[in-house]
Amino acid sequence: MPNKQYTPDEWLPRATAYCAQAERCAADVRLKLRQWGCADAAQSDSIIRRLYDESFLSDARYCRAFVHDKVAYQGWGRVKIRMMLLMKQLPEKEIDKALEETDDGLYREALRRAVARYGVSDRDRTIRFCLQRGFTYEEILQELSYSS
Repeated sequence: MPNKQYTPDEWLPRATAYCAQAERCAADVRLKLRQWGCADAAQSDSIIRRLYDESFLSDARYCRAFVHDKVAYQGWGRVKIRMMLLMKQLPEKEIDKALEETDDGLYREALRRAVARYGVSDRDRTIRFCLQRGFTYEEILQELSYSS
């Protein structure tokens, strides 16, 4: 079922409400505007600029929230998180800063959970799984040596 098409007068208030629900990035808002019927790139850019000006959008805030949620709830590593944020066309400076601010305890726990998924008995499978989760090979080997 296609999404309801909205008028240009409704795009800004809806985008504001959309951003107020949760942290969003410009790519998320641009996609949502397209779904609502805003095909004009200039108009989308104007709405997004306004959302930045009114602090409904913030790249730094979005990156911090994304990194925290992906480490804490999905158990992702820094490599995968970095790639996903780059796909959303966020500034590398903000991505690097958010990744540096990651709680080391939380990150280590995510890595421990990933290693525990298959354990040290099936080392190759564990390494493949952890690499897919976005942990570096060195981090995985270090955790495997602690777990042995």
